[in-house]
Amino acid sequence: MIQQFINKKVYISLILAIVLVVSHFFYYLSKIPENLMDDYSKNNIEAVVVLTGDSNRISSGLKILKNGVGERLLISGVNSKITNLKIRSLYANDAFSNNLFDCCVDIDRISKNTFENSREAYLWSRNFNYKNLIIVTSDYHIPRVKLEFSRFHDTNILYYHAANIIDITQSTNLLLMVKKLGLEYIKYVRASLSLLIGI
Repeated sequence: MIQQFINKKVYISLILAIVLVVSHFFYYLSKIPENLMDDYSKNNIEAVVVLTGDSNRISSGLKILKNGVGERLLISGVNSKITNLKIRSLYANDAFSNNLFDCCVDIDRISKNTFENSREAYLWSRNFNYKNLIIVTSDYHIPRVKLEFSRFHDTNILYYHAANIIDITQSTNLLLMVKKLGLEYIKYVRASLSLLIGI
């Protein structure tokens, strides 16, 4: 009888744990912005920070800068094996973007993760005395970015632009999309716990 009671308790605990995880996963999904404003100029944006990863992030950041929003752009987390020339070659047909690389684009090769992105963006913005920043990344990444950037930055003057938008209903590879969201959720939980216990 005692064994049955223990088994029942374990079973209930397992069910509660699953419900808790699923509920928290949906909480994470609710933190992914459905849309972000495109008119950033009214917020006095001083600079743009692009977090490398998915495609379109760098081009989206350059487009924002070309539109006169911000004075300078930081591309954070570039692989050390990728040269500046290689990055510029991606925009060889866009003379204006190439000119921006000459005057207004900095490249960070130190960062290996979002925490380090936040730290290097802080050091870079402090060097130029920038406070109002727009962070360019993918929509599913924004909840964790907000957590990590809160370690160093005043989050009240940070703005976000989603270069990539996940739409599961339109995805040609649903399993891959769910896997990507699941992996990002685990990283989001890890960042949340890290901030909670102060490390």
